Amino acid sequence: MNYYQWPSPGKINLFLYIIGRRLDGYHYLQTLFQFIDYGDTIKISVTNSGKIRLFTAMKSLIYCNNLIIQAAKLLQHYCWPNKKPVFGADIFIDKVLPIGSGLGGASSNAATTLLILNQKWRCYLNKNVLMDLGLMLGADVPVFIYGHSTFAEGIGDILTPVSLPEKWYLIIVPPISISTSWVFQMYKLRNYCYSPYRSMRELLSMSFRNDFEKIIKEIFPEINIYFTCLSQFTLARLTGTGSCIFSEFNTEYLAYQVQSYLPLWIKSIVTRGINLSPLHQKLLNYNN
Repeated sequence: MNYYQWPSPGKINLFLYIIGRRLDGYHYLQTLFQFIDYGDTIKISVTNSGKIRLFTAMKSLIYCNNLIIQAAKLLQHYCWPNKKPVFGADIFIDKVLPIGSGLGGASSNAATTLLILNQKWRCYLNKNVLMDLGLMLGADVPVFIYGHSTFAEGIGDILTPVSLPEKWYLIIVPPISISTSWVFQMYKLRNYCYSPYRSMRELLSMSFRNDFEKIIKEIFPEINIYFTCLSQFTLARLTGTGSCIFSEFNTEYLAYQVQSYLPLWIKSIVTRGINLSPLHQKLLNYNN
């Protein structure tokens, strides 16, 4: 069997603004994505059975039609429409990105699955086609397929590459799982005001903010404890639709120093922000 280990990295949203809503319910946003050097690991074994099987120690993932399985089946349908797929896959995931954390784990898993199976199944679809397929699975999936720090607009499908300082991040991981679709629905139901549209240049020159932070603090008041703990030492921000909270530092030493001040019961990680996705770095080496 042809196993190989592939990164499925996390991301943080350095800012996130909701600027409107389409008639179909999708929200227009403006956000700045940066990858982190921390994430899940996926191994894929190509089979001739046409079946897609998922293996993981997190048993709850196996019994749901998650984005890994959806991504593999979507690619099969696209490459072999109206006939039995030529290939299948056994997919193994070592899951470390918390579910519902705002670090993009599910979207990243789907993107890694599409990118690797595209090669291993010899589909050879270009990146734009893969991004279009990814958008069918979720608004964040195209960013992970694109593979570079990005300013995203529209519903997350209009991407502009940005080279950002590769700072260090201390990320607090509360024991709270938050559904992205549910939070967007609550944002609509509570009739929050939308942020104004601004140019990328203007947004990059402003103090960064996340429009979801207010609603997350209201619905999950316990998350304020984590904000308070981190805010004693540095500016704390929410990533994505939560629940993870992060602070940025110029050096690894400072990030670990602040981490050492946190209470022991708070789970946290220190990682570096990177412009090129670890998956794409590995693909470059693999293909060369």
